[in-house]
Amino acid sequence: MKKSFSLLLLLVVVLALSLVPAAAQDDVIEIHFMNWWDASREPLMLDLIARFEAENPGIKVINEIQPWDNRNELVSTAISSSTPPSIIMTNRLETFQFAGLGLLTPIDDFIAQSGLDLSVFYEGEIGNQYFQGQLYALPMPTAGGLTGMYFYNKQMLAEAGFENPPQTWQELRAVAEAITIGDAAGVETLGVNVGTSGEEFVSWLYTNGGKFVSDDGRTLEFNSPHGIETLEWMLSFTNDVNGGVENMTDFFQGSDFTAGDHPFYTNELAIMGINTSNFGHLNANDPEMYADTDRWGVMLRPYNGDNPDAKHAGVVGYSPVGGWGYTIPTANSPEVIEAAYKFAEFLGSSPEGGCVFLFAQSRPSPVKSCNEDPAYYEANPYWDTVLEGLSIDVAVPITPVQGQIADILNAKIEEAFFGVLTAEDALNEAAAEGQAILDTYWSSVDG
Repeated sequence: MKKSFSLLLLLVVVLALSLVPAAAQDDVIEIHFMNWWDASREPLMLDLIARFEAENPGIKVINEIQPWDNRNELVSTAISSSTPPSIIMTNRLETFQFAGLGLLTPIDDFIAQSGLDLSVFYEGEIGNQYFQGQLYALPMPTAGGLTGMYFYNKQMLAEAGFENPPQTWQELRAVAEAITIGDAAGVETLGVNVGTSGEEFVSWLYTNGGKFVSDDGRTLEFNSPHGIETLEWMLSFTNDVNGGVENMTDFFQGSDFTAGDHPFYTNELAIMGINTSNFGHLNANDPEMYADTDRWGVMLRPYNGDNPDAKHAGVVGYSPVGGWGYTIPTANSPEVIEAAYKFAEFLGSSPEGGCVFLFAQSRPSPVKSCNEDPAYYEANPYWDTVLEGLSIDVAVPITPVQGQIADILNAKIEEAFFGVLTAEDALNEAAAEGQAILDTYWSSVDG
C-alpha cells in the first residue's frame, strides 16, 4: 500500500513538474520577423533582437532573413497568407498596396497607448508612412537625405571666382557657366548636371514652391505654372550650358562614384547631387580628399531666387520603392499584433534599438535625437549640413499607382529634352494620362 501511494505521489510530482515549462512556454509570444537585413547587418540585427528580448522577456523574436531574388512575390505571398509573418519589412508602395486591401494593421491606437511622441521623427520621414489618414509603420533607415544635398569642389569654385557655394538657381547657373568647358560635341569639365529625369524634375519642382500632387493624393499638380517654369529652367540649363542631354549621358558614361571612377574625384566635375551613402564612398575611395575639407564641401539643393516663396528642399518618398517601414499583417492574433508593435517601436524609436543599428552602419536615423551622437560629427565633417538636409525634406504623397504615373512623367520629360515636346505640352500630357490612372485608382477605393 505504501509502495502504491509512493508511486502515485511520484507520478503527481513528475506530472506537475512537466507542466511548469509548458505553462511558461505558453506565456511567451513568438513573433516572426520577415526582413532583408542580410550580410554584415545580420549580426547587428541579432544583437538588437537580444536587447529587445531582454527588455521584453515575454516575447521571442524569430529572425527570418529573406533573399532579394523574387522579393515582390515573396512579400505578396507572405502578407496575403492566412498565416503571415508577425512583422515584415515593406517599402512604401507595398505598404500602401496592402493597407488598401486591408491586409495591414494601422498603428495609431498602439502609439496612443504607448505615448510615443511622433515629433521625435523628421516630418518628411514620418509623413511617408501615412495612408488615407492612418499610420501604418514607423520609419526605419531614412528615406530622406536623397535629393536635398550636393557635394561641391571648393578649389574649382575658387578658381572660377566663387568663395561660397551657390544658394539659388541663378547662382548655380553662374557657377556652371564659369566652370563648364565644352560644346555640343562634348564636355571636358562640367559645372553641374541638373538632371533629365522625372525624379530630378520633381526634386527641383519643390525648390520652386511647386507640388507633385495635392496633399490628399488625388490631383496631380506638377503641370502648374511652377512646374512648367521648373522644366523650362532645366531644359535651358541642359541645352544652353551643358550642350544637351546626350552630352550629359556621354560625360558620365562608365563612371561609378562607388568604385572611385567618377569625374568628381578628378576635378572634372564641380558639383554633384548626393545621398547620405556618398560620404562613405568618398572616404573609402579617396580618403585624402575626404580628410581635406579645404577641397570639398556640402551644400543644399539651390532654390529659385526669383520666386519669393521658394526655398531649399529635398523630396522623400517620390520613388515607389523608397520609404521602408516595419508593417504588421492583420491576420495575426491580437496578442501577436501587440507584441509585433512593441518590437516595431523598439526598432523605430528606441535609443537602444534603431539608433544603435543605424549608427553602426554610419547611416542617419529618422529619429532626430539619434543623430546628435558626437561620434557622427567626428566621422563626418559636414554632419550639421546632413541634418539640415534631412530637416528640409518634404514627404510626397503617393498611391499604389505611383510607379505607372512616374513612368509616364519620365517618358514625357524625355521627349521634352529631345525637342519633341515643349515643357508645357510634356507636363500637360503627362498630367492628363497620369490623372486618368489616379482617378481609376481612387474610384476603386471609394467604391
